[in-house]
This record gives sequence, structure tokens and C-alpha cells, in this order.
Amino acid sequence: MQRANLTTRAVAGFVDLLLIIGLARLPDVLGLLSSTGYILIRDGLFDCRSIGKKLIGLRVESSEDAGPAVTYRESIIRNVPFAAAYLLFQIPYAGWVLGPLAGSVECLIAIGDERGMRVGDLLARTTVVQDAPVRQSDTIPPSTATGQDA
Repeated sequence: MQRANLTTRAVAGFVDLLLIIGLARLPDVLGLLSSTGYILIRDGLFDCRSIGKKLIGLRVESSEDAGPAVTYRESIIRNVPFAAAYLLFQIPYAGWVLGPLAGSVECLIAIGDERGMRVGDLLARTTVVQDAPVRQSDTIPPSTATGQDA
């Protein structure tokens, strides 16, 4: 599998951010809990993909050669830094500086790492890879694709 570049990861992260903002708009504690919960478990959903990763075509895998499959445990471990940044952002004034600062440090570490791994990836021993494109001939039998019966 080919490792995902930081641009496609950022686009997938932006899609997830839009969903998190929508969840945060729910009333009171429900919004805080649902958005924080999504941040933590998002990479355990949909066959090791968040909604943004699923739309862009990315997947989270173990960085070890014969490592175990990525589960909700690894998703929580790899997303704790972003959840902490989000929770810091909820603190008035100081959190409005500390939250984005914590998220920025996470992104800068990914830019500086030769493998493009952020702190969460290093803690959970995961990496984000590009899905192999699915060809139409692999999914639709030839007789159905042409509209003719065999």
C-alpha cells in the first residue's frame, strides 16, 4: 500500500472537521460528548476509516509489518492529541490559544517526520495509506456490465 501524502490527509481531516463542528452544535453536553467521541473513535469506523478518509480513499493501518488490525483502541490512542486540543479549545480565552497550538504541533510533527507520521500515529503504531483504486471490471461481472445476458 502507498502511504498517503499530507495533502490528502488534510482534505480528509477537513471533512471530519466539518462533521465535528456539526456535532458540536448539538445542545449543551450532548454536543461536547458526541464531537469528542467522534474525534476519538473516528478511525475505528467503516473498516478503519473516518468519514473523511472514506470519502477521500484513505485507510489507517498498523505501521508494523505483521501488526494487528486497527481497532477502536488504536483509534482512541492515535486521536487523543486532537481530542485534547479540542477540549482545550473549550476553555475561554486561554484555550482559544492552547487548543489550536496543540493541534498545530501535531501537524508540524507530521510535516517534519520523514514518514509523515504525527504523534498519534507514533503512539498507536499506525500509518495512513491510500486505498488501491477499485476497477469496474473487479466489481461488475462482464455480462452485467455490457447489459447482455450470458
